[in-house]
Amino acid sequence: MNDLIAKVESKYMKKEIPAVEPGDTVRVQLQVTEGEGEEQSTRSHTFEGTVIACRGGGINRSITVRRVTFGIGVERTFPLHSPTVTDVEIVRRAQVRRAKLYYLRGRHERAARLKERKTAPRAATVPEAEAEAEETVPEAEAEVPTEVADESEEAALALVAEEETAEGAEAEVVAEEEAAEETKPEEQPEAADEEPS
Repeated sequence: MNDLIAKVESKYMKKEIPAVEPGDTVRVQLQVTEGEGEEQSTRSHTFEGTVIACRGGGINRSITVRRVTFGIGVERTFPLHSPTVTDVEIVRRAQVRRAKLYYLRGRHERAARLKERKTAPRAATVPEAEAEAEETVPEAEAEVPTEVADESEEAALALVAEEETAEGAEAEVVAEEEAAEETKPEEQPEAADEEPS
């Protein structure tokens, strides 16, 4: 039964939807129909905000997007595979630690900001990342001339030599301080003054 439902739903599912996650700032393009009968017209509408929740899977997948306009919070839920949703564009990704960001409803202005994510999204798999790294490394090596590589090796060797000499100098200073402490005469405790009885 489930296979039959999946086959029927697959006709209506979109293939070019990005992997949207909570915390992402997205720009959703909608087709809005206005009027009735002969006066009916369609126009494109854009809704940009932060994804605070993702629900469902397959054709039932939907996202809740929140934005603050003139100090008033507005939330809309969009079914991603709906024919009225023409495009979903990810503007920026944020680093969050929750699946639902309902706590943003009680925060305003700077307190509602989310830290931008610097790493790759979770959807990227490890083998794909390794393959990309392998592809980019040979290109980088090919672009660097041998003279520059030799100079960088010489600079690295010079830094290592400087560090070794600095460590040797520190060891000498420590040894001198220890020798000076050993040669100091031991201080004898002062005799307590006896009080006449």
